[in-house]
Amino acid sequence: MLKICLQARDLAMLSTPPYGWIFYDPGDEIKYVFRLYDDIFCNFTVLTLLPYNFTLESYGYSRLEFALSSDALRLVTTAYKVIGESVPGERHTSLKNDTMSMRDLLNRAIKNNNGSGLTGITEFNENGRRNNFSLMLTSVTGTDSYLRGHWYHDYEPYVLKKQLQFYDESHHLNGTSTPFPLKGRTAQVVMIEEKPFTMLKRDHMLLRGNNRFEGFAVELIKDISKMLEFDYEIYLVNDGKFGNKMANGEWNGMIGELLAGNATMSVAPLSINAEREEAIDFTKPFKTRYISVLMKIPTRETSYFEFLNPLSPIVWICTLCAFVIVSIILYALERVGRSKTEGADSLGITVRESFWFIFGSLLQGNTDSTPSTIPGRILTSAWWFFALILISSYTANLAAFLTVKKINTPIKSVTDLAQQTKIKYGTVKDSGIMSFFKNTNIEHFSKMWAQMSEIDPDSMVHNTTEGFKKVKDGNYAFFWDTTVNKYQTIIDCEVMEIGPPFDPKGFGIGVPPGATYKEELSMAILRLSDRGRLHELETEWWDRGTCPDLSKTSTDETASLQIENVAGVFFILVGGIIIAAIVCLGEYFANAMIKASKLAKGKKVNDKTKDKYSVAVQDPGEKDSFI
Repeated sequence: MLKICLQARDLAMLSTPPYGWIFYDPGDEIKYVFRLYDDIFCNFTVLTLLPYNFTLESYGYSRLEFALSSDALRLVTTAYKVIGESVPGERHTSLKNDTMSMRDLLNRAIKNNNGSGLTGITEFNENGRRNNFSLMLTSVTGTDSYLRGHWYHDYEPYVLKKQLQFYDESHHLNGTSTPFPLKGRTAQVVMIEEKPFTMLKRDHMLLRGNNRFEGFAVELIKDISKMLEFDYEIYLVNDGKFGNKMANGEWNGMIGELLAGNATMSVAPLSINAEREEAIDFTKPFKTRYISVLMKIPTRETSYFEFLNPLSPIVWICTLCAFVIVSIILYALERVGRSKTEGADSLGITVRESFWFIFGSLLQGNTDSTPSTIPGRILTSAWWFFALILISSYTANLAAFLTVKKINTPIKSVTDLAQQTKIKYGTVKDSGIMSFFKNTNIEHFSKMWAQMSEIDPDSMVHNTTEGFKKVKDGNYAFFWDTTVNKYQTIIDCEVMEIGPPFDPKGFGIGVPPGATYKEELSMAILRLSDRGRLHELETEWWDRGTCPDLSKTSTDETASLQIENVAGVFFILVGGIIIAAIVCLGEYFANAMIKASKLAKGKKVNDKTKDKYSVAVQDPGEKDSFI
């Protein structure tokens, strides 16, 4: 009995309400155990044959055995006296020698007895069994005890009547409550594995007890236990659930552990809602959470010609057209202007030089030829201003395009998910967030619940680990607490959180219903908040990541240029080298062919000249003979 009470004390099951204890102790021996719990306000009900706290000197024997022996001796003595008074002297002497006859007389005398003793009324039925006895119901509450009622037993043929009669309870300490003291006790704390609240350490297999765990909730209960001076033992909930009311009316998860008396409290990201508040009690919230969406960061498309992105295709086309048109107009203006002053033959700029000058001006390069007429120079000034604005704008946009990390996602908010069916979404089964979607009357949330529960039930997961895995696999959005989602974006740079957050709820420490130590825990949470300790814990577990915050639009989040970002520039350079080499070879072969042609033509001319000369110097005699 003592071991049971000690275990119940550590589990806070000796607090009231909701717990009540009934003990059957005929000899009133349990009062020595109750003396250990004078500081606890609990409803101990004891059923006894002997009055509670009845003073009886048992001379070292059991109080019950001593009382029953005393009553048995009184019955035999009384019966013997009755026989002696009712039987004449000579007949009484003869009965002493007849043992069987004396035994029958004693049995009849005992059965006819209607007296009472230490154990109450001592009445027997025809079969010699005790009848019409009663048990006293005594309530023990802290240091106070009082008679609560009687339990009567009446025996009739084939009928066993049991009657419980309660007395007036006006003297009961109604409304009196003494807090269950946590100080000096070992509390059983149920938690659920959830980052960053409760996590197993990497070397947890080599550790024992509370040292196996780390996280925000672990640090919180550590600080509270130091403040309230109690010990605790952490264990993880067996089914891995937060707590949801099942079809049979029972609760699973951590709430089920509290209602079953297995845990003294739950320290976990357990959101407070109306349904859970009806089942258990919560302390003051130690953190506020919202609901947000966790998704995988879309793969950023890279292009070798990304340097073309700062200007739209239409701008590039217009710039090329302007280059051609301005080059032609410049040539025309220069030709007309020079022809009026010096004549057409004195034109100093050609069509090729005009195109080269406009192209060099656009790229801020130098050329040998420059316009010399006033109209040409006016056009050149306008072109230079155009080139200045265009190049400056291109340079600014290029720096942003190549260095600022841009994330373009098709889902911008929660409502975007409700308006599409390509990306699946879901949450954890039997969680507070599932209850929100199930019970909400908001139209797009109700539509999403129908999608999750009926159309695509596979989108619901059993725990957050499974949810995060589906997010990493892609094409899936996971609804969960902002506190957990934010931590996941810190440790995993491949996922991002999408808002805006909704449905604010508080995280509180759960305790069994009616637990009076709830106020102690609430005051401890408030003191930790006033001291800034809760803020320190939040900073410790949520502000130590290295991943960039993609929710910010600040341009100071830049990335170094990669080869794939500027590879197109190298391609153009290589292309220019190849084209220049081809042109160079073409000019070489063209010049070689022209030179060869000229040599061949010159040789032919020389041959004709030699032929003419040879005819002119022929022998005159031959000429005369020919004539």
